[in-house]
Amino acid sequence: MIYFDNASTTNKKPFSAKLASLKALCKKYCSNPGRSSHKIALNSSKVVFETRMLLKNFFNAKSVNNIVFTSGCTEALNMAILGTVKRGGHIVYTSNEHNSVARPIEFLKNKGEITATIVNTNNEGKTDSKDIEKAITKDTYLVVVNHTSNVTGATSDISKIGEICKKKHILFLVDAAQSAGHKKIDMQKMNISMLAVAGHKGLLACQGVGALLFDETVKINPLKFGGTGTFSEQLLPPINYPESLEAGTGPTPAIFSLNASLKYLNKHFEKINKKIEKLTKYFLDKLYLRKGIKIYTMKNCYNGVVSFTVDNISTSEVVNYFNDKNICIRSGLHCAPLCHKKLGTIENGGTIRVSISSDNKIWQINKFFKYLDILLMNVNGKK
Repeated sequence: MIYFDNASTTNKKPFSAKLASLKALCKKYCSNPGRSSHKIALNSSKVVFETRMLLKNFFNAKSVNNIVFTSGCTEALNMAILGTVKRGGHIVYTSNEHNSVARPIEFLKNKGEITATIVNTNNEGKTDSKDIEKAITKDTYLVVVNHTSNVTGATSDISKIGEICKKKHILFLVDAAQSAGHKKIDMQKMNISMLAVAGHKGLLACQGVGALLFDETVKINPLKFGGTGTFSEQLLPPINYPESLEAGTGPTPAIFSLNASLKYLNKHFEKINKKIEKLTKYFLDKLYLRKGIKIYTMKNCYNGVVSFTVDNISTSEVVNYFNDKNICIRSGLHCAPLCHKKLGTIENGGTIRVSISSDNKIWQINKFFKYLDILLMNVNGKK
């Protein structure tokens, strides 16, 4: 089976990351971290704290206390948007945004709590900082930008946007679901107020964990309530981070996995991403030679994500065809309808997406094109 759906979840995990999730279930660590003072709970707590430190250093966040573990990037983005809502305020976001950004903003709009402006990306699929600045009003308190599009792979310059937000004293939230682990992200240099990441994509951990990293100046109200292990006598949640935002039992095995995968990435970051760049270039160069295909990823965009459609055949039919050949790709809107609206691909069922990891091989790409050429011949023969 050839796997080209790594933008959804990276298929090949480091052995250490897989082993770490099992380690969390062994006798020495299988307990609730932060809930008890016995040795087993303390053993688990040490690994959880170390993982926060690894995230702090990996993204150059200011404080280890302002790093909250979530179930994934969706919860992190919801926490950032819904937890900082300012009634009567204005949010700026982009046409590249995933539904985990668009839907909570639309929810707040429908309640009449905020207004919002969508900034369209440029012809390369990137967000222009000048367009963001134009959309900002006197009521704007939050700007949300997708770093790397999960549809086209286009990566925006978040540094320039961060400078604008800092100058205007506006919160800047970056959705790094697709870029974390692939792009160097420095929260302090890029003036990022809040950073949402997924563990199971470029960070190479198992599913079930993400994180929200935020600046010390940001105040986030909790969205869920329950046990925090601290100030249990109070009926209201504690005000200290990260406990106030981590009610209930956390995804400890997934956090252990993230701990190991971050250590792996610290050693192999350049090697991994140079290979992805090389493979994506090889794939795109071959794809641009084919006729009967519309490509939505720019020729020089080598981020591991490629979107296209095949003339005269639905995207779902193409995916089913490749599935029969034991090749895993994805079709549809990829949970980013605003992007497809701009691309004009909604009515035709979105795009076909091939997403590459460092585990993929040249021979796998060649095999994909062997079957693609057969498909194109058959489609053209039926015209």
